[in-house]
Amino acid sequence: MRLIQFLLIPAIAFVVIVYLRRFRTLLLDRLLILAVGVFGIVMILRPDWTSKLANDLGVGRGTDLVSYFGLLGLTFFCLLLWSKLRDLEAKLTEMARAIAITKAEEK
Repeated sequence: MRLIQFLLIPAIAFVVIVYLRRFRTLLLDRLLILAVGVFGIVMILRPDWTSKLANDLGVGRGTDLVSYFGLLGLTFFCLLLWSKLRDLEAKLTEMARAIAITKAEEK
């Protein structure tokens, strides 16, 4: 086992554990995070499997495949955050309007 594997495996495990303990999310989200974590650990332990999967999918190297999946994941995460931000802005607007109407009626 190489040094990088000793560093990456606990890091992935830590992120998955923190997510599962800290955030109250849907069961599907928890299962997805758990699957991504397990898949990440398997890719770290068996990099030759990643290269074989990359070749089967028509990608040159396993590193490229991991980069593509990472980019897709990051894009999905950004869209998810943007969607939640828009929802929060809409709720804040509704609250501000309700407060303004209440204060106007008091006068």
